[in-house]
Amino acid sequence: MTAPLSDIVVLDLTRALAGPIASRLLADLGARVIKVEPPAGDLTRSIVPRVDGMSAYFAQYNAGKECVSIDLTSREGRDLFLQMVEHCDVVLENYRPDVLERMGLGFDTLRDRNPTVVLASVSGWGHGNSRSLQGAFASTIHAEAGVTEMVARRRGDETFRNDPMSHSDTYTGLHALSAVLAALHLRDRTGEAQQVEVDMAESTLTVNDLASVEMTGEDPVVGFRSGQNWSGIYEMASGRRVNITLDVTTNGGFEIVQRALGRPDLADDPRFAEIESRVTHRAELESIVADWVRGFETAADVEAAIPETAVLAAEVRTVRELAETEWAAERGAFVDVDTGRGETVTVPQSPFRFRGVDTGVGPEAHYRGQDNRAVLSELLGLGDAELTALEDAGVISARPPRWAR
Repeated sequence: MTAPLSDIVVLDLTRALAGPIASRLLADLGARVIKVEPPAGDLTRSIVPRVDGMSAYFAQYNAGKECVSIDLTSREGRDLFLQMVEHCDVVLENYRPDVLERMGLGFDTLRDRNPTVVLASVSGWGHGNSRSLQGAFASTIHAEAGVTEMVARRRGDETFRNDPMSHSDTYTGLHALSAVLAALHLRDRTGEAQQVEVDMAESTLTVNDLASVEMTGEDPVVGFRSGQNWSGIYEMASGRRVNITLDVTTNGGFEIVQRALGRPDLADDPRFAEIESRVTHRAELESIVADWVRGFETAADVEAAIPETAVLAAEVRTVRELAETEWAAERGAFVDVDTGRGETVTVPQSPFRFRGVDTGVGPEAHYRGQDNRAVLSELLGLGDAELTALEDAGVISARPPRWAR
């Protein structure tokens, strides 16, 4: 059985992360994704570390794509791209909202070439508003959308720090994937071209499960509070750490602590008699729990000793450590991607599993322009002489690694 999107062709103009994660997942679902890079290439190609000349970061989000490199600032490059549009289903881009139009590649132009094309745009702040032309990186959206402040406040940390993960980019990419699939469905229903846009700011707000709580302006001291920052992290006898999904200050959480530790006497301690006092003395109560946890070797032992199935204990691991677990092997959660001549980058597999259908990360990550000739000859019927002329004019280009030159 063929993959779900095996009949879909995507022209991917995106760079960095918010767009490339969406197009990689489209490729994982079987779409033919043709990454169209400028002569300068995707900036993530320069990110270290590299494996045999290939950025591991780039490989993670661009595996399974064909890579062509076209100078869209030239008239010849734009004409070439528009010819490709005639053979595609989706154009995915993450320029600032005015750029595609200024290049002469706006929605109306694409629709004239292909009456059923889907144009999907990813931006920082969305189209048609006072902030549309502002640039955006994950850290800027985290700062503007309340994430940076909220994390510091809820951690009780006066030092504001950026998260190493690019949440705004990845969330936006996932929303872009959903938007593309919905737009394709709508296109198929109506037979008409469709334009859809997704922005990083609203994507970040949408996935903030605490946004409505923040909007109340209230920060209750007691009760079952939203968020996961109250889950304690403790050291075990093995020296490993365990996360316990339990707020020890709530009435229910405190009762579980007493039963697990065999310490009914804790209720007689004035520091812990009421929720308010437990919140005030959280550190002391968590210290008692920490002493108890140090008597266990594994997270499984800790979880087994807690008399409540809804309370979970999870070992704190690195990505590499999770990759070495039995679960990762059973699930096939990590995949080796070939960087060109047998060296590999290990990347996370996509989470989709279909009955009787193969989906997932493509086996290779390609260098800039690697597929120029194959794609343009197949898609547009260009011959060797025409392709050589385009190369000589700088309209198409490639940057093979040293070993391939």
